[in-house]
Amino acid sequence: MALLDMCKKAKLNIVVATVHYHQRQSADRDLIIVSDYCETNAIPIYIKHFDEPLIGNFQNQARWYRYGFFREVVKETESKGVLTAHHRDDVLETYLWQNQRGHRVKRYGIGKEVEIYGVKIVRPLLEQYKKDLVEYCQKNNVEFGEDESNASNKYLRNRIRKQLSTKSLEFKIAVYKEMEWKNQQLLMDRAMDKEYAEELGDRVHKNSIIEHQRDISVLELWLVSLGYPSIMSKKWLKEIIRQLKAINNGMIPLKNEYYLQIHQSTVSLKENLSYEYAITFDKIEGVHTPWFSIKEQGPRMCALTVGEDDFPITIRNWHPGDAIEMRFGTKKVARWFIDRKIPADQRKSWPVVCNKDDKVILVPEMGCDVVHYSDNPNMFVLK
Repeated sequence: MALLDMCKKAKLNIVVATVHYHQRQSADRDLIIVSDYCETNAIPIYIKHFDEPLIGNFQNQARWYRYGFFREVVKETESKGVLTAHHRDDVLETYLWQNQRGHRVKRYGIGKEVEIYGVKIVRPLLEQYKKDLVEYCQKNNVEFGEDESNASNKYLRNRIRKQLSTKSLEFKIAVYKEMEWKNQQLLMDRAMDKEYAEELGDRVHKNSIIEHQRDISVLELWLVSLGYPSIMSKKWLKEIIRQLKAINNGMIPLKNEYYLQIHQSTVSLKENLSYEYAITFDKIEGVHTPWFSIKEQGPRMCALTVGEDDFPITIRNWHPGDAIEMRFGTKKVARWFIDRKIPADQRKSWPVVCNKDDKVILVPEMGCDVVHYSDNPNMFVLK
C-alpha cells in the first residue's frame, strides 16, 4: 500500500494486480483495502482468485501462481513490467534463509531487478525497512493490513521473519554488510570460474573439474559455455560430480537428450543420444550409461565371470547376426528378442558384452556364454 501510494503521488501510469488466495481470514479485508484505494483514485485493478489444488509448499506454489498472473496482466495492458514492494527486511530474511538452507546461490538476498516469466520485475523499496513503510502509511493516512499468517511458525521463512523483527537496526546493518561482502566474493569467484571453464574447451580431463575447489560452479559454467540449454540445480550438479569421480569410461545422461561421454577420463558433451554405442573397458568398474549399468550385484541372467584374458571388453548395442554360445547350444540374439517379444525400438540399443576377440559373452537378461558361467560371478551388466 505504501508503494501504491508512492506511485500515485509520482503520477505514474499504473494498474494494480492482486491475488486472493483464500488461505486466511484477513484476506477479504486486504482485498477491500486495495480495491477501495484503486476505486477512489481511478486506478485499474486486476484481481485473480487462487483456485488450484494445494501441491507441496504453498508459499512456493503461490509465488509462481502470482507471477504467472502478473505476466498475463503485463501482456494485456502492454505494461513495461512489475513493481513489487520488497524491502530491506525481505532482503535480510532471504539472506538468512539461504544460509540456513545451505542453498547454492548466484547472489545472496534479493536483487533490485530480475526477470521472471520473461517479465521485468523491479523492486524500488529495497533501501527501506518495513518500519519505514509502516511509518509512511501512518503519516500519509494510507490504510494497510497485517498478514497474521506471518506470526505462524509453520515455515522457516516465518520463523526467521519473527526473529529478525526483534533485532536492532545496528544488527540489521551489520548483517546487510556481511551479505554485501559475500555477494562481492560470489561475483569474483563466478568471474574466475567462468574464465577457467571457458578455457577448458569442448574436451577436458575430468580432474580439471572434479578437483577444482568450486567443482559445481565450474561444471555448470563449462556446460553453459558449450551451449547446454537446461537449468541446473545444486543437487543435480552434485550427482554429476559424483558420477564423474566414479567413471573413467562411460556415459552420464543429461536432460534434453544430451549426455556426457567419458573415455579414458576425458569428458565431452554430446547431443542427440543415439542407439548406437560401443564402450571399451580395461577393467571391471561400476558405470551408469543411458543404455546399461555395470554393478557389483544383480540378477543371475545379467551375470558373468571375466578374467584378465577377456580384456579389453566392449559393451555395445546389438547388431543383426549376433549370437551367443550358451550351455544348451548357440542361439541368435534376434531369436531371443522374438521369443521374449522385445519391442523393436528396444532391440536396437540392447547391450551385448564382447571380449577382446569380439565374441559375444553376455546378453543382459538372456545370459552369458558357457565359458563365462560360474557360481561366483564378478561382473553384472544390467540394461
